Amino acid sequence: MNVRQAHLERLRAEHPRVVDATIRAAERVVQHEFDLLGSGPYHPHDPDRDVRQNGYRPIDWYLDPVSGLRFQRGIPIGAWNLEQMRPGRADVKLPWEIARCQHWPLLGQAYQLTGDERFAAEIASELDDFMEANPIGTAVNWACTMDVALRAANWALGLELVRSSPALAPAFWSRAYEALFDHGTFIESHLENTYEVTSNHFLSNVVGLFFVAGVFDDVPRGRQWDSQCRGWLVQEMQVQVLPDGADYESSVPYHRLVAELFLGAARLAEYKRVPLPPGFMQRLRSMFEFLEAVLRPDGLMPQIGDADDGRLHIMSGYGQWQPQDGRHLFGPAGCLFDDASWRGVDGERGRWESAWWGFEPVPAGATPRAPSELRHFPRAGLTVMRRGRDYLLVTNGVVGTGGFGNHKHNDLLGFEYHVDGVPVLIDPGSYVYTSDPDARNLFRSTRSHNTVSIDGEEQNEFRPEWLFRMFEHSNPEHLEVDDIGECMTYRGRHGGYTRLPQPIVVERRFTLSRRDGGLAITDVLDGTGTHRIRWHFHFAPKVEVTIARADCIEIQAGATVLGMSVPPSLRPTLATAWYSPSYGARTPCVGLDLEIEERLDGRRVYPFHVAPWTS
Repeated sequence: MNVRQAHLERLRAEHPRVVDATIRAAERVVQHEFDLLGSGPYHPHDPDRDVRQNGYRPIDWYLDPVSGLRFQRGIPIGAWNLEQMRPGRADVKLPWEIARCQHWPLLGQAYQLTGDERFAAEIASELDDFMEANPIGTAVNWACTMDVALRAANWALGLELVRSSPALAPAFWSRAYEALFDHGTFIESHLENTYEVTSNHFLSNVVGLFFVAGVFDDVPRGRQWDSQCRGWLVQEMQVQVLPDGADYESSVPYHRLVAELFLGAARLAEYKRVPLPPGFMQRLRSMFEFLEAVLRPDGLMPQIGDADDGRLHIMSGYGQWQPQDGRHLFGPAGCLFDDASWRGVDGERGRWESAWWGFEPVPAGATPRAPSELRHFPRAGLTVMRRGRDYLLVTNGVVGTGGFGNHKHNDLLGFEYHVDGVPVLIDPGSYVYTSDPDARNLFRSTRSHNTVSIDGEEQNEFRPEWLFRMFEHSNPEHLEVDDIGECMTYRGRHGGYTRLPQPIVVERRFTLSRRDGGLAITDVLDGTGTHRIRWHFHFAPKVEVTIARADCIEIQAGATVLGMSVPPSLRPTLATAWYSPSYGARTPCVGLDLEIEERLDGRRVYPFHVAPWTS
């Protein structure tokens, strides 16, 4: 698809900084400079293949740049075994990430904006390079169909954006469309729908195949794919998206990915003038209502559950986008649903994104709607309270993905708390997956979240070797959600510790004051026996924490000073903890732990209170 010349002229006139940044990013890609999943800038040059006569240097599609280790080439996927064939602790997500080719739409944008044939030639060289290094059906870059499908979607877009290039010969287009068609055939025969449940992986398969079908809609196989994908899209919208609009994988970052996948499919269907059914579109809209409701005051997503920075395609900020920022989707969503307030959520970036999603130019000046003070999503297990720029998010949800728990964390009755837009207490994030199993399990564990743990046990069981499985034991309940007078309240409980030899039920009540934004937390432990009880409070980076007295913690968050009162019988300790804003990245922060060995005989109450410092 050639973007209309009038649109390009308007983009150049209205977004000169973004145009320059896009071209500079494409120039770095031509030089094969990438920065993916916390790697930092690197140049993946293949040491086994020679530089081409045109000066093109083949990419090392098998490299983990963080460890410096390379995966084996040429292994049939039937023989592929990650744990047996992984070199050291190399992270397979890094070769998968570059092989998704999400830089191809960027190269296409740069070509459209400049007419510079180098950008079209880079796509042509990379296609031949990839197919030479990665014959169909050989690991590592055919081992996960999700990545094959995302690559197919980005190849489809990239190729269309350079379709008018006179420098690309007919022989190249024959090779390109043959390779893209072969991607579609591979996806169709390797769908990730044979597990206990479907997830964002199968949805990615479907969306990638839907994009391939859009390219080949003039042949019977393409029309067959289109029909199949439409049925699967409707099916998965019902399976994967809860009635309250949340993705069922118990993760806000994965909700953003799933919303982007469904949005991309809906936009393509509309572009083809055969839109998806109204019921599908209604639930897709609810996904954006959910995402809008949970955004923090700074516009970022809370790090509830796993995060691996997955995207369908990247139309703005390539190499520099903030993975915790999902607002780029509201421009296209606002255009698709004709919602002016969503078009105003992300300002200039939203207008830029909308143009590259194929919408008519969006005028500046749209105003985002004011967020609701209290939103409760019972199926997702999330409750949000706001007082101006004060923000409280409480999580108390079941093990997600139909009980599989692949992206769920043990964060029951955990929370995030922000004061005047400044993060104070936050969720720790995810960090990495298979490259560091100990870190993976630490970041998803009860002891890393703002909640209480008993006898060192997990709220829901997970086995250290099963990095993407969790076993439901908690049966969380919502007991009270109130918005009355001077405060907003959520009260819930869970039975994650009823499996102990001496069972305990945990109940927690949150109250956010409308008067001063203070947060009161009341924990009730109901059980018997002697137990080691531990409370964890995970502070945002740069927040300074001091134990002022045995019952008082002083907190400095930006210009705000807070006091936190705690039961004086608890032993407080401060230690370095970690916060992960995106996959592969972590930064130190402060963790406060409060412990006691207590003999319980019925209900025991433990009150905490955080409020602006008054003494």
